[in-house]
Amino acid sequence: MKELHVSTPGRICLFGEDVDYMGLEVITLAIDKRIELTGTITEKNIIHFKLADLDKEIEFANRKQPIKSKTDYIFSAFNMYQERLPKSFGAEIEVKSSLSMGKGLSSSSAFCAVLVAFFDKVAGVNSSDKELANRAYFAEVINLNQAGGMMDHYASVLGNVIYLECRDPYNFERLNVKLDGLIIGDTLKQKETIQTLMVRKKEINEGIKWMKEKDLSFNLLDYPTRMVEEEFQENESIGLRRLIGILGIRDVVRSGYDLLKNDGGNKDRFADLLNQHHHIQQEYLENVTPRMQELILHARDAGALGCKLMGSGNGGSFLAYAPNSEKEVIEIITKHGGGAYMVQQDCGLESLYK
Repeated sequence: MKELHVSTPGRICLFGEDVDYMGLEVITLAIDKRIELTGTITEKNIIHFKLADLDKEIEFANRKQPIKSKTDYIFSAFNMYQERLPKSFGAEIEVKSSLSMGKGLSSSSAFCAVLVAFFDKVAGVNSSDKELANRAYFAEVINLNQAGGMMDHYASVLGNVIYLECRDPYNFERLNVKLDGLIIGDTLKQKETIQTLMVRKKEINEGIKWMKEKDLSFNLLDYPTRMVEEEFQENESIGLRRLIGILGIRDVVRSGYDLLKNDGGNKDRFADLLNQHHHIQQEYLENVTPRMQELILHARDAGALGCKLMGSGNGGSFLAYAPNSEKEVIEIITKHGGGAYMVQQDCGLESLYK
């Protein structure tokens, strides 16, 4: 019996939270916290999943499965390939993860990527990396009617550091930079990703509608942030506040791209952009909890050059950039009741028959 091993990483969004699903650009970094899937192929017409970290097992026949919830990731990915599988196809599958869930590290997207990659391979489709990222996005977001964008799926499949334009044709560029001194600070509070993103996207679209009524030339790609700020001074709506946040992050992403492409070794400038990004999230997206901000201030006192919220916020994790001060930053975050650990830059999706 053939055994297929598939592995995908989690990711850090270096620059670009909340702008991927608005069609803008992001910069991501894959980390060495991964989801590992091992599947032994059988001819029993039954697919059996053992989710080791959740102490859960799922078994179903080789036929299309009903989608009953927004977290039916396994059925969503399986259904995309079911008609391409042999009628006798079955599998014994075990999934293990070193990637924390609900912490802004893209655990659900990495899970969808590993599922899609497995079924894609055993169905003989053999999609390209870009196609796998797109299919993982469909499995998580389109099929399950969720609110996110494609950033996480591309980050997990491609690995290392990438710049991605989150709009058709989804151009990406691998950035030749190696980053270290990366620490995940954990508030030890789960975040509500799906509901948070749905509400936030609605608020952003309210701001877009407002600006288009004021100026028909408004667009997210190149409209000046200062002009929305001027409108906000006259009309302090939640939609305009969120829109300033999106455009401000857009500007930081573009500065980050120029830096990492041309002067990736400038640690102070990199840290400054992380801090700018976090300030925008705190001030205009209002998704930084007091608890997270407290831990970030302690991390900076211990030597972190830059810190920023990761993911949708209102809980979860933050990134602390602390080259040469990693130990001190981890210790102080832990001392003040949070969790903290180092991560390393890592490769993308890997698959291997054994």
